[in-house]
Amino acid sequence: MTTKKALISALITVILTVVIRAILHANGIHNFFSDNYIGGYLFYLVIFSLCYLFFKRQSNK
Repeated sequence: MTTKKALISALITVILTVVIRAILHANGIHNFFSDNYIGGYLFYLVIFSLCYLFFKRQSNK
């Protein structure tokens, strides 16, 4: 994976993380993210991994 695709994946991950966390916070599900930072980091890593695998699969086709 090139650096450009990794940066695009990271940018999409940041946007998705902010949007999903805002939606969950608005619905009252904010204890997992506000009490410990590990939950937020794990959430970010999961979304980044999914974006990375998506771009990797697209480049293989």
